Amino acid sequence: MLSSSITFYLSLLLCCSVFFLTVVGEVNRPTVGVIRWDAWNMINGQYDYISNRSRNWFIPQQYHYRLPFFAQILSENNITLNEDTQEVMDQEILYAKLAGFDYWAFDTYCAYSSNCTSNSSFCNEYIHDIAPDYCVYNPAYGLNRYLSSQYVSFINFTLLLLGSTICDSDLQDYYIDLMARPQYQTVLDGRPLVYLFQFSDKQAQFCGGNWTGSKQVVDGFRQRCTQRGIFCYIDHNDETTSRLFLIMLGLKDPYMVYMSQNILEAKKNGQALGFNAISSYGVNGGGTNQGAPFSDKVQQNEQWWNAVVGSGAKVVIPLSTGWDTRPQTRNGTAPYYLQPSDEELQSFMRSAIKITCENRNVTEANTVLVYAWNECAENGAALIPSLGNGTYFVNALSKTLPMFC
Repeated sequence: MLSSSITFYLSLLLCCSVFFLTVVGEVNRPTVGVIRWDAWNMINGQYDYISNRSRNWFIPQQYHYRLPFFAQILSENNITLNEDTQEVMDQEILYAKLAGFDYWAFDTYCAYSSNCTSNSSFCNEYIHDIAPDYCVYNPAYGLNRYLSSQYVSFINFTLLLLGSTICDSDLQDYYIDLMARPQYQTVLDGRPLVYLFQFSDKQAQFCGGNWTGSKQVVDGFRQRCTQRGIFCYIDHNDETTSRLFLIMLGLKDPYMVYMSQNILEAKKNGQALGFNAISSYGVNGGGTNQGAPFSDKVQQNEQWWNAVVGSGAKVVIPLSTGWDTRPQTRNGTAPYYLQPSDEELQSFMRSAIKITCENRNVTEANTVLVYAWNECAENGAALIPSLGNGTYFVNALSKTLPMFC
């Protein structure tokens, strides 16, 4: 039988490993995250409105090369795809790990009923004011599959919140429960990293009556975070028995990042909400109808980086690997950029990390956010392995990441 002292210290070791897991998991180099947009699923063998739209975008044969690896081409103009399986998610985690990514940033949408309504007024506000057709039934399938994977420890995750949903108290509980998980990405010695996108004047009005009221709601969310977490208590009863208890204690104050490609708007609105930094959901738009060279996309991003660093705003550097919305258009015509070569992608990534390393007075979170992993219809160079490119992009990044300053 173990002595009481050995039992006590083994229990203490277990306790500390649970409580400090996310903090110890931070690395002394810039971390690199990548955005996930999960709308490639079936439910009971059927597509919901959004996933069916995603499927229809890729029915034309000229876009088959951009289909994610799990898609199947049944005939010239008939395809099927379903990302909502454990086998597919397990493989995605292995690919992301190979590429060298530290975390996925999950677009965190609301779930709606078949008539496109929700019990949350904030979810209803999103579909009414921001995305009237975004009627999705199971938007968290990717996150749920990731959390249930045997490989969940291979890559961390964070939340990319959308619209005014951050103001819903029930959803706040859900977010905080996720933030307490050991795989949740943290920065600055244990602060949970949270992104917010598509929150403007209408959302501020709906959330708190105005920007001041919305900041009070955000402050309340921060307070709820710091009152929630995991704490280990060891009850040493006698010489031979020690009992380990897990009770709730506060997380650290979240590091919150407001997203807008408009730097002035991001600074103004982020400051109004009391956020810690700004970023952008990629640096997008531009291109030509003939396909602009990828060097133009790099230049567009670097101009944004230099402008935001020069503004003095705290920032998470965004990196956009492409822009090509032709599948989403009716006539297949839209400005776009050509896909990068492996060397262009590697050089681009090194540049994003370099500017992060050299400007730590404003890049204090020491992380880069890439657009995107599986925005296959909007980003012409989504990094998820595809039917046309295979693992080309993943293999290229594996030779660059991780990268130290």
